[in-house]
Amino acid sequence: MAESYKMTNPSSLLIEELEKYLGHRNVPEQYELTEYESLIISNINNLFIKFHSVQQVVYIDTPMALGRPEEILWGDLNDLLHNSHKQTFNEKINKIITREIVKGDTYIRKKPGYSEFDELFIYKREDGSEFDLFECATGIKAFAILQMLLKNGYLNKYTLLIIDEPEAHLHPQWIIEYARLIVLLNKHVGVKFFIASHNPDMVSAIKYISEAEGVDDKLNYYLGESVPGTYQYNYKHLGTDIEPIFESFNIALDRINLYGSK
Repeated sequence: MAESYKMTNPSSLLIEELEKYLGHRNVPEQYELTEYESLIISNINNLFIKFHSVQQVVYIDTPMALGRPEEILWGDLNDLLHNSHKQTFNEKINKIITREIVKGDTYIRKKPGYSEFDELFIYKREDGSEFDLFECATGIKAFAILQMLLKNGYLNKYTLLIIDEPEAHLHPQWIIEYARLIVLLNKHVGVKFFIASHNPDMVSAIKYISEAEGVDDKLNYYLGESVPGTYQYNYKHLGTDIEPIFESFNIALDRINLYGSK
């Protein structure tokens, strides 16, 4: 039903979503959206066409979503993890995850006679031991989600992967590895990323690994600046300059100095 509505009334669905998140009074009367300087959405000209480079979206707000389809917010992600698109995938990146990061592999163990959501997500360690991913460390889950989306063909050049604070729950070393995967998935698979982060290691790693891989020209940083006297934020486009972001991170050091000097 929802899929049918999306296909037959895409502009109405967009307006409803804008009103839901922005509030009815905050939705502009006229708006247009462009992609690579091509107009794709306009309520002025009643235009709504298919995105050229983004045709499927994955949203990850926490690794804890893995294996919990009963939660409304996490049901869609678990659907994607279960459904295979039967496409080839980048074996080089899969080997990086398997051999260099999690030291094992992840897959779904099917249980005959049960529904798909009764199947188990399995982590098989390099020594052959198997574990229910639901009971594994959150960091393992974070990489497992990326690996399974890669292997089932859902991560490709038409995918936008939205991740809220990917560094959450990760060991400092794994933060760098996660940033590395983000860069490599973009470079070799073409996945687009939209990421919100508060972590200087994540920001730095994406910046410098992208430079080393020769894809730093594809980066765009934005800094959220609070509007005085309100609960709103303006987002400033920084291009590839991360210095203003680190100036905002320095607030934490200022607080440490303030409280530590008492």
